[in-house]
Amino acid sequence: MNLPYLNKQSYISLDSFIDSWSKLYSFSNEAVYNKSISQEILTKTDIQNLYEWKNGMVLSLIKQNSLETKIKSKLSLINAFKAKDEINLDVYKMEFKNLSAVWKIFLLHIIKPNEFPIYDQHIHRTFLFIHNEDFSNISTFITNQNKERFYFDRYLPFIQSNNIEDLKKLDEAFFAFGQFLKTRNYATLLN
Repeated sequence: MNLPYLNKQSYISLDSFIDSWSKLYSFSNEAVYNKSISQEILTKTDIQNLYEWKNGMVLSLIKQNSLETKIKSKLSLINAFKAKDEINLDVYKMEFKNLSAVWKIFLLHIIKPNEFPIYDQHIHRTFLFIHNEDFSNISTFITNQNKERFYFDRYLPFIQSNNIEDLKKLDEAFFAFGQFLKTRNYATLLN
């Protein structure tokens, strides 16, 4: 793996990368996330707060309608999944087939935050970078099917094989580094 670190070393361990880059993470309303994600039984307010946190702002009318009809309307099912030790992913995917990949994966994270990491373009970009793959074309043009395939076939097995226990800290590190890569200033700073 090609794990950058901004000092005289070229590469470091994954744990050191996570520790270093998570310190550079900045996202609004972390208290809202922490309060809602820790609930054993989720309410519609918890779901609302978490999706607004993920969105970084109040949801647009279209997103709010989607949240109401595709997620909040299934709150009892969501809490049933949350109460189980394991989630049958095939059943889960079928129940939430009408969600975008990012929202579907985020809901999975909400249900089992210690098992399923968050996914977004910054996470994807970082993963490709540390695996010496082209990360320059990560955008909103990746299909939902390809996002899900990446998450379940590559990213989740990577997390599991590296025994990463603090998924929130991993998310913070990958998010911060992915944002850094998006600035296009990374080449100057890494050399």
